[in-house]
Amino acid sequence: MMAAALRSLTRTAVVTARANFRALPVVPAPLLANARSLAARAGKGAPAPEPVDADMDDFEMGDFDPLEGMTSHTKRRVMALKEVQSKYDTLNRVYQQELAQLQAKFLEKYAPLFNERKAIASGAQKVGDYGIEDDGEPDTGKVDEFWLTAMYNHDKVGSFVTERDAEVLQHLVDVRLEVLAGEERGFKLFFEFEPNKFFTNKVLEKTYILEPEDDLIPKNFLGTKIDWKDAALDVTTEQKKKRVKGKDGPKGGKPAFSMESVPCESFFNFFDPPQIPERPEELDDEQMGALQEELSMDFDIGFAFKENIIPRAVEWFTGEIAPIDGDFDEGYDEEEEEEYEPEPPRKGGRR
Repeated sequence: MMAAALRSLTRTAVVTARANFRALPVVPAPLLANARSLAARAGKGAPAPEPVDADMDDFEMGDFDPLEGMTSHTKRRVMALKEVQSKYDTLNRVYQQELAQLQAKFLEKYAPLFNERKAIASGAQKVGDYGIEDDGEPDTGKVDEFWLTAMYNHDKVGSFVTERDAEVLQHLVDVRLEVLAGEERGFKLFFEFEPNKFFTNKVLEKTYILEPEDDLIPKNFLGTKIDWKDAALDVTTEQKKKRVKGKDGPKGGKPAFSMESVPCESFFNFFDPPQIPERPEELDDEQMGALQEELSMDFDIGFAFKENIIPRAVEWFTGEIAPIDGDFDEGYDEEEEEEYEPEPPRKGGRR
């Protein structure tokens, strides 16, 4: 039951993340009990699809009957269609395995190009003038804030970057991807930093381990413990004043206070992923919803790096493929078009 609930939890979160990421309509997730039963059934990948039992016992969906209201003739055809779907799922698992192997193969071919990109952005490799006239500005010898700007311009990542994060991310020199195509399938992200005053880690890693039966369901989220050099430099916490109980200052003076570290919003929370409880089915609706939202946002960020930022970092840096910042509702009035002035993408340098 726990495994089924875990699959339900991660499937719902990740499906939502991918749907939002691709700007497609999001289909509301079914009730937890229903999703848990479907996820458990979907996770039992077999070498060959088994016939669907017409008595619906396999669904175990409580009070919910997905065939309710259909005629008997339609129900029979739906059950036959589910057999076809099961055959597709079996074949798709093979496709996902071979796709992961192909991605891993081409990442090796991309490596020299990514090495060259790193050398150019960091200033280790000289470049030509490309017919561009000198504007008199000093040459820093590198592309300042290359990865920070690329991240900031991505709508799924930039909103999580705070001003304090930006000071740290100025030291980010490369971001790489590894596709896991062995017994444990998934992908791993590597964030390489130059020596800095904030932490001792040279590389921060984030790993998504996928269920072997299903490419869509992460089995585990793994982060990295950041070794901050000083508590005051930890951008995932902030100092707040707290009154010390039972203690007062000098007679007639002000009460005694102490400072304590409390968690705060930060991109670097990405490296401390949400923990899935051993028995997620015991969570109430509010707790389940909050955890699903955390998992969805976490996967959203990881997927953005894997599919967008790493492959096309320079275009995210320039902002040429960054989406226009602004939401258009159904009541959008064409007459107001000229009054709309979207926020331009970030062009480098501090905000």
